[in-house]
Amino acid sequence: MESSNKERLVEKEGENEDFRGHKPKWRLLLLHPLGWFQVLLKEMHWTFIYAVIATNGISQGLGGAVSRVASDYYWKDVQSVLPSESQVYQGITSIPWLIKPLWGLLTDVLPIAGYRRKPYFILAGKQRPQRRHLNHNITLDITFRNLSGFALLLFTAASAGVAMADVTVDACVAQNSISHPALAAKMQSLCGLSSSLGGLLGFFLSGFLMDAIGSKGVLGMLSFPAALVISVGWTLREQQEADFSYAQLYEKLTQAKKTMWATLKCAEVWKPCIFMFTSLALSLNIQEGLFYWYTDTKSGPSFSQRTISFIYAMSSVGSLLGVLLTKTPSRTTHSASFSSGPNCCPASPGCWTSCRCCMLT
Repeated sequence: MESSNKERLVEKEGENEDFRGHKPKWRLLLLHPLGWFQVLLKEMHWTFIYAVIATNGISQGLGGAVSRVASDYYWKDVQSVLPSESQVYQGITSIPWLIKPLWGLLTDVLPIAGYRRKPYFILAGKQRPQRRHLNHNITLDITFRNLSGFALLLFTAASAGVAMADVTVDACVAQNSISHPALAAKMQSLCGLSSSLGGLLGFFLSGFLMDAIGSKGVLGMLSFPAALVISVGWTLREQQEADFSYAQLYEKLTQAKKTMWATLKCAEVWKPCIFMFTSLALSLNIQEGLFYWYTDTKSGPSFSQRTISFIYAMSSVGSLLGVLLTKTPSRTTHSASFSSGPNCCPASPGCWTSCRCCMLT
């Protein structure tokens, strides 16, 4: 009897130790990002962390979410365009994102004043404040067709600024991943987490902002994320190159193309590229048609602006869950880091960024 009681006590103590030693899965899911974020704060310079949060979190995440809701209402209510026209306009404004590999090559082979990152952040930030001109030119006595073309030009220029900033910060991440390979996965997680949280916050605020100041006022407020991107260009710590010769630009561009092609030959790169390209090419985008149906008072459900923002926020929720699930340690599964790509073949940061952009566009 005494031996059996002792065995039960030992089993209970073991269970208690296991309970105290292992945290619940949901708690581990939430606390794990704080752990690698603290590691990045210790190992990386604060200007790099600020660049990722300002670019991915504020400019691309929050600003992109607010801009998506405001632009849809702008084309529908202010310009009174058809759903098919709005879909075409959205496709045109996405062209700068389709040529992201070009921005990646420029940041790698064409430094400005001896810097490869800082000037491009400043140029990217200066593109987005042009949207504030929508407020000033909306009252001009010109035809709606001309006004639509002018608004489309401003939207495209702003989209180019966001895409350029995104590629530049990706180049910074790629460069730091080569110098700090152990932190590569954490830096990628920081980018994804910042973008997802910024998108959630942006969609949450967009409904209230649309009710308060309308689509034109919301688009004018996007100058604030652009100012943060410009501040990244001024504060980012980067070593200046004094011996760069612009006469060798063509030679460096040719070498960058060869290096990029060598990178694309890696199976770890071209297989995901083919999968992403095929999946995106075969996916039909009817978002604008759905938006017009969502807000139609006669044949649609006539959703409010806050409801539209909530529907759009589901994409950010999915991205956030993806970041948390793939970067949380598990006993049975291990996620492969995309940073292993530069190890399979030598590539410069800008060239590797261009390959990564090919996957995401």
